[in-house]
Amino acid sequence: MNITSFEDIDWNALWHLARKKKSWRSKGAADWDRRAPSFARRTASSIYTEKFLQLLQPDPGWSVLDVGCGPGSLTLPLARKVLRVTALDFSQAMLDILERDAVRQGIDNITPVHLSWTDDWASHGLKPHDLAIASRSMSVPDLREALEKLNAFATRRVCLTDRVAHGPMDPDAFAALGRKLESGPDYIYTINLLYQLGHRASVNFIELEKELHYSSFAEAMESYTWMFRDLTAGERQRLEDYVRSIATFHGDGSVTTRRQHPPIWAFISWKPRQERN
Repeated sequence: MNITSFEDIDWNALWHLARKKKSWRSKGAADWDRRAPSFARRTASSIYTEKFLQLLQPDPGWSVLDVGCGPGSLTLPLARKVLRVTALDFSQAMLDILERDAVRQGIDNITPVHLSWTDDWASHGLKPHDLAIASRSMSVPDLREALEKLNAFATRRVCLTDRVAHGPMDPDAFAALGRKLESGPDYIYTINLLYQLGHRASVNFIELEKELHYSSFAEAMESYTWMFRDLTAGERQRLEDYVRSIATFHGDGSVTTRRQHPPIWAFISWKPRQERN
């Protein structure tokens, strides 16, 4: 097929092709259940939440649907700024941590819902909210379907964050193992597909800190091992050597790693009922 204009490009099809080439596969609910405690500890102190909320600027009277809420690192502070939040995730362990921390913090306007992207939200009683967000949770089976689903469940605004280039993966870790890092589709596919669907989206960027703090070296290794599939014994040793090379060990047993390529996330926002000119 000859491409003579932008409209001739099937961005969703290109997204699927790029997704097949990436170096890792999206994790399932059971994987996230196992990782929930360490993930909650690590993300609780990240600058990501502060920067996301600065860009979001939510209206105090809005209802919010938080898709892929995880342990509530964003949900909990967001709930203090809006009328109510429906927090959706496919990991029950993540939702359990969210509910526990909401009680501890005295937050009572969050409704946890155990659903995935592929479930029929409407049949489970979900209604459109003023705002729908998908924060770092765009590991979806089909990009177009996910965007259209967010549109269907938002009346005023949709906001999501998508990877820029390698995203949360560490290119130097892949190099240490001698593996090629295929990043897969990033935010540029999302922006182009939104444009093709008729939406005028805005884009900002959130760059994360270079240093990451872990309660132990074992937790740091767990985080880095998460990036790979089917590690051999030799690769595991090379990965451990790499993590040690970028780690600072503290007296209390905790560890700080310093990465050379911190993740950058694209903050994408649009009005679901507004079409571009």
